[in-house]
Amino acid sequence: MNRSRYMPVGEVCSSISDTYHEKGEMVTLINTSDVLEGRVLNHERVPNQNLKGQFKKAFQQGDILYSEIRPQNRRFAYVDFPPIDYIASTKLMVIRAKTDMVLPKYLYYFLKNSSTVAELQLLAETRSGTFPQITFTEVANLSIPVPPLAVQEIIVQTMQCLEDKIICNEQINDNLYTQAQLLFKQEFP
Repeated sequence: MNRSRYMPVGEVCSSISDTYHEKGEMVTLINTSDVLEGRVLNHERVPNQNLKGQFKKAFQQGDILYSEIRPQNRRFAYVDFPPIDYIASTKLMVIRAKTDMVLPKYLYYFLKNSSTVAELQLLAETRSGTFPQITFTEVANLSIPVPPLAVQEIIVQTMQCLEDKIICNEQINDNLYTQAQLLFKQEFP
């Protein structure tokens, strides 16, 4: 039977609050501005000394970093590399899939889905405070379709193929734009 069942997100993943305890001389600090649309943007190493108090969370490959602030800004990332001596801000949720129930990348695609982001943004705006913010509780209460793992794998492969094509098209567009600018400058110095 290949039917999906619907479950609360909180039953298929956990919010991880592991504190970074390693003693690496150089570390990479990941803040909300360092993740966007699925990618970790910052890989710069800095000395592991006098770090701001917000940088505390350890995370691992396969985790999802998800900003608590303004979900509509799409500040989230799937960690697709071994994050050795990386430290996340406390303003990023570290979400880890329970892999016996859901594939990490399947969970990630659900959390980045436009309707999921819109629902989280709506919840964030209903909270009182200086800016729209969510907690893991709001994420955990969402309902996720959970098909068998084999079906999830097919969905992930399809989504990854589409995502790779989008990235390739963006690179082609960037290259064409650069070439057009060069031609324009040559034609009209």
